[in-house]
Amino acid sequence: MTVKYITVKGPDRLAREPFYMGVPQHERTLSRREFYDLVAGRTGYRPTAVKAVFMALAEYIRENQRRGNITYIDGVASIRNYVRGAFAGLAGPWVKGVNYLSVKAVEMDPFKTLLGAIVPTNKTEGAKPVINTVLDETTLVYDVITGTDGFSIAGADLAPDPTKEDEYVALANARGVETKAEITFSDLQNVKAHLATALEPGEYTLKVYTRSGLGDQFGVCVASRKVVVE
Repeated sequence: MTVKYITVKGPDRLAREPFYMGVPQHERTLSRREFYDLVAGRTGYRPTAVKAVFMALAEYIRENQRRGNITYIDGVASIRNYVRGAFAGLAGPWVKGVNYLSVKAVEMDPFKTLLGAIVPTNKTEGAKPVINTVLDETTLVYDVITGTDGFSIAGADLAPDPTKEDEYVALANARGVETKAEITFSDLQNVKAHLATALEPGEYTLKVYTRSGLGDQFGVCVASRKVVVE
């Protein structure tokens, strides 16, 4: 397991001397369908069965928290309510918008021990995305993209976020004119994409614009590789 973080300066009002706080960075967020499929692949159960179990667990947690109870998920976490916001005095009152309930999960062993053994990587200086290979998934030919075939980009520190306008995959012609590709999968090691319409055959530069999952605090970096379009 690899965990990455960046450090940001803490609020000046909390201390006389400057201090820094760690902010975890995430590669991507799985959709519910992707998560159910992942669990199904690792357990042997069907995705529909996995979905049913998690829906039942979610309902169990909601009901427990509504009653003010602590929910225990053995070996993983305890889930409990917390009161947030300051009060005017011992008797309150409770002011909506100022006071509210939040829910937090507190890790339990053996999950807690697993987390304690991890030494995260500090990525404060930013990532350095690299493209190692480009594979046409239909022809299985490297560095040659045919028409609108899906292609797979393998490398390091990739993970462009398709929800951000300035993170994307594109093919640039000799004049530098870019044509964006549609991203269908994205993580740090692999990106899958395809062109909506075929380009004129020739040599292009495949570019991946990304923050590598490090967040908006960082600028966009570019990884590139020469490819041929047929």
